[in-house]
Amino acid sequence: MTRRLVGLGLLVATAVLYVGITLPARRERDEARAGFAQKREERERLRVDVARLERRASERRAGAPDGAAAAARALRLSLLAATRGLGISDVQIASHPERRGSTAARGRLVGTGRQPDVLRTAGRLAHPDSGVLLERLDLALRPEGIRMEADAISVRADLPPRAGPPSGGGSPPVGGP
Repeated sequence: MTRRLVGLGLLVATAVLYVGITLPARRERDEARAGFAQKREERERLRVDVARLERRASERRAGAPDGAAAAARALRLSLLAATRGLGISDVQIASHPERRGSTAARGRLVGTGRQPDVLRTAGRLAHPDSGVLLERLDLALRPEGIRMEADAISVRADLPPRAGPPSGGGSPPVGGP
């Protein structure tokens, strides 16, 4: 009789554990799986949307009507042309388009060379026909020669004449407007 009672007690305890713990745990597991699948589908949808938006933005940048990319390329070519034929080494050129203001593009030229070559390069950049305006020019004596760092800008073509550099780096026109 005691064996039967103990067996019945164990059977009741097992049924209580199954109904009280196992079934709710299975329900939670199934809900978590469904939630995970839903989040995975949402993540994939968002990934597709981001890829589409990035593609659209890159197409818009590539075909920019304001010519910002063309201005950056032209500035880069002007910086490179300033060093052509001179003994400038370790040349680093960078340029990027500007989207706002009167500046079309900003660029930087870094190079090392003999003093006459470095000064000739700076003179080419400062010349009005170069297509750039110098914002900053630093010269430093190094063991390998004179190191030049030049920051330059190109001004948007649609500016009124004599507008000057955007950062106020130029002097006002003589004689007034």
